[in-house]
Amino acid sequence: MLIGSQSKSTIIDILFTGLKSVLREMGQPVKLVLTTDGCTILVRGEDLSKKLDKVRIRFDIKEGATEQQVTAAIEATKIPMRTTFEDGKCEITLPPFEWRQAQQLLPVDTLIEEQAVHSFRSKTWKIEVNEYFDTGFNINSVIEKMKEQGASDLHLRAGNRPFIRIDNDLEPMDLPLISSQDMRQIILDLGGQMELDLLETEKESSFQYHAAGIGYLRCSGYIKTGAMALAIRLIPEEPIPLEKLNLPGVVSRVTKLHRGLFLVCGITGSGKSTTLAALVDEINKTRKTHIITTEDPIEFVYSDKLSIISQRMVGRDTYSFANALRGALREDPDLILVGEMRDVDTIRAGLSAAETGHLVFSTLHTTTAVDTVNRMISYFPQSERDLIRQEIAYTLTAVVCQRLLKKVGGGRVPCTEVLLGGVPIVRDAIIDGDLDKLEGIMENDSDMLTFDQHAVQLFRAGTVTREEAVTACRDAEAFDRVLSGIKSASGRLLK
Repeated sequence: MLIGSQSKSTIIDILFTGLKSVLREMGQPVKLVLTTDGCTILVRGEDLSKKLDKVRIRFDIKEGATEQQVTAAIEATKIPMRTTFEDGKCEITLPPFEWRQAQQLLPVDTLIEEQAVHSFRSKTWKIEVNEYFDTGFNINSVIEKMKEQGASDLHLRAGNRPFIRIDNDLEPMDLPLISSQDMRQIILDLGGQMELDLLETEKESSFQYHAAGIGYLRCSGYIKTGAMALAIRLIPEEPIPLEKLNLPGVVSRVTKLHRGLFLVCGITGSGKSTTLAALVDEINKTRKTHIITTEDPIEFVYSDKLSIISQRMVGRDTYSFANALRGALREDPDLILVGEMRDVDTIRAGLSAAETGHLVFSTLHTTTAVDTVNRMISYFPQSERDLIRQEIAYTLTAVVCQRLLKKVGGGRVPCTEVLLGGVPIVRDAIIDGDLDKLEGIMENDSDMLTFDQHAVQLFRAGTVTREEAVTACRDAEAFDRVLSGIKSASGRLLK
């Protein structure tokens, strides 16, 4: 870590700024060293945010100055400090002090300015941490607390306390600051040496960890300001039963399908994986099929019931989603789950699998059903789009988009938008490229649903507040129109 001092920065200012930067970015140090041309400062302390147990400053003496002159200047400060001289350098050791006493040490800065080879103001200082405070951080205990508090995510960053996400809000945990040293040990505990090495070399890492009796962790490692960080999503050991997700009844019909492309869409953290897992597990319990999943990384872990399930992870079991999809067609699948349609090759392979009579589940990071169809088409070059529209029109069985809303009394509930494929009017709109029609079709069809409609249903049922319901709608006016039963632009009485 590097910091810059100003023309008015004293040695005490440099110490304070350097320590503050380390605390913020890397955690609580026990020993650190600050160096610049001609000066080295070593600092020790069990709680450096409050007290410095030892400060040793070593600097080059200016030409012509004698040890006697420097010693006399040191004695003039009236500050008791130990002094040694060697090879034109002076080393002083300050007495222990608390930060509230720091101003009393300003004579030391004057001494160094007058006796050093040059001024150390307006310099770049390098900071190295040799040792961190041992917090006794136990990641498995933290995960257990996370589960007890009903959190969905855990954020661990060097220099910060752990944060957990409860009902979409981040809250700090009552735990000490995490150090860079803690973060290295946490990654070793969760992912082993291979994941630690990958994070250090690639700056990104994604892996799974099983906390027995608690759940599976989807761990995403990254680097922030030179220090390691980890975002952890808690996945239940068993998929949540479909009937407990409060999804519209039409979504459960997907479990009866035998072919076609079914997409669950929404932003990160909107419950896409949870919905897909519930649907897969329902098929697992009710049908005798072969289910192949390809994920990055694996999230929900399934046990064979009536079906057999083959779970594959990108990077470990296959090179890519597209490769896995193409290979799955030769592996006697009934249902193929692809973690994400993230590129043109995966979309092309998914459409091909659906065309050949397989049921394909996947996700996209889109916000509405119309956006989903449009996004898939936009991946392809202009010359291919007419053909792709036809493939989508004839293979798409449904698009379910989700947004999670805070429930009255705590917890969250999905607000959904449902576009059903296989309906002639939907198929024609996609083939013709007239996607603007899809919004009106969803409003008019009793089996389909828009976000505005479902938000009003949840509000009327007392599940969410009005303010929360409005966040899932296009705007407050759209919510009020549906609530009031005013006709939409398509001329239909909204219910």
